[in-house]
Amino acid sequence: GEEGGVRWKPCNRGTRSSSSWDKGIMEVIILLSLVLGVIIATIVKVFVLPKLLYADFPGPKPESYLFGNIEMAQAVNKVIQLQGKWMMEHGKTYQNWICHRRMIVTVDLDNVRFCLLKKKLRKSEAAYNNIRLVFGGGLLVQPDPAHRINRRSLSKVFHGEFVPNFHKAIFEELQILCSRLDVAAENGEVFETEAIIGCMVGDATGRSLFGKSYGYQSGEHALVRDLIEIANDEAWKFIIYPFSKFMPLTKHKRELVVEYKRKNQALIDARRREHAEQQNLKSNPDLLDALIESGRPDNEILEEIGVFQFAALDTTTRAISASLFELTGSPEATLRLQKEADELISDSDLVVDFDKVDESPFSRAVWMETLRMHSPAGHGTYRTTDEDMTLPSGHFVPKNSDICFPIHLIHYDEDVWEEPRSFKPDRFLHRNSARRPLAGFQPFSQGERNCIGQFLANHVGRVTLLTLLHRYEWKLIGERAKFGDFGDFGLRLSTEDGLESPRMTISRRH
Repeated sequence: GEEGGVRWKPCNRGTRSSSSWDKGIMEVIILLSLVLGVIIATIVKVFVLPKLLYADFPGPKPESYLFGNIEMAQAVNKVIQLQGKWMMEHGKTYQNWICHRRMIVTVDLDNVRFCLLKKKLRKSEAAYNNIRLVFGGGLLVQPDPAHRINRRSLSKVFHGEFVPNFHKAIFEELQILCSRLDVAAENGEVFETEAIIGCMVGDATGRSLFGKSYGYQSGEHALVRDLIEIANDEAWKFIIYPFSKFMPLTKHKRELVVEYKRKNQALIDARRREHAEQQNLKSNPDLLDALIESGRPDNEILEEIGVFQFAALDTTTRAISASLFELTGSPEATLRLQKEADELISDSDLVVDFDKVDESPFSRAVWMETLRMHSPAGHGTYRTTDEDMTLPSGHFVPKNSDICFPIHLIHYDEDVWEEPRSFKPDRFLHRNSARRPLAGFQPFSQGERNCIGQFLANHVGRVTLLTLLHRYEWKLIGERAKFGDFGDFGLRLSTEDGLESPRMTISRRH
């Protein structure tokens, strides 16, 4: 009605409110539909279409568009065994899927030569991101031309005066090791070879490359082993690379990495002070000297130290332990190596002289055969294509594809090796080497991206074996058949569950 000359109109608030609410609901529905559509489209593009696109490529069919070959995820500690099964079923070049990530696997030697020697493919950032996350990248994953320049500056360290100094470091650490083993022999102790030899290798590496023993044999905590375990724990993240670059480590893991880098930074600072106090450079520079003199910043030097420690400690330790394992099962090879060691090492000496190492061809044969049968990097080297290419086998590989060259499967290929599952060091004596295809044996990979420290690994392996076989008799405890090469991201001689490695007893010979 009207009141005071003002006409009042009824207000339809309920209708207006209901209309606004309906409009808002529709906007939310439309927005959610768009988001859902984007998510579905992304899933189809990332997870489904690639599997359809490469459906004709040889390999096991993925059980799931989302998770790929689920059998791979279930192959705990038996990845290389599964790869071997797939190779038998699908040929020497095949693909497998882990979620959205496609991995091409090849043991075809023509493909290996083509990719590593001709195309010189770079290391896969996704596959080695766990190492970069913990230790840093360094030479391992550096792109060219930085990789080529830095490798050239460091390669001089592994020649000249450094080599006999490295031999001296091995001698000093073997003295400590043998004093411990003498006690073990006297008391009839049973011990894991990998544990006790790992301490020696770690200290020899520190003493020779960085001028300081880490004291692992004296009871110092091997912090680098903690970081190796962290790197193995983080290896699964290659599945979600590159997003994994933005996933930080847990607080405890970060603290260990910080402490590790703090100790290595102290090494760098001390060496810089030495350089400042000396007018002339050392006549026998080690790796740390070369890194500092290269003018690279401390963060890059820390990365190189980390990667060298990682690569030297774990792989060399496992190979020496595997050599002893194989020798305990081959009395004839043991007697031949002991005879060679006895001729080169007198009863009053501990280690073969540096200039006599090459006079021990059978130690080389035993070491090489061990690397063939138990290559610590047996899962292989992972590379990435920078362009579309067709492999010599005829398989098309697009740009930015990851290719795995599984060393273990190459070393057990019956088309390359006669009786590959038998321990036969004679196949590596010089008179037999010409029968072997070059690409058929590559424990250190091949080409410009091969292992820069392979001479050091070979030297410490042979010298250690000669000393240990000259001084002791070795006996494996337990059943030999239960041990094999197992692991998810790195092979280790152990039981299938990974909980037990070979244990031995020793007695003195000299």
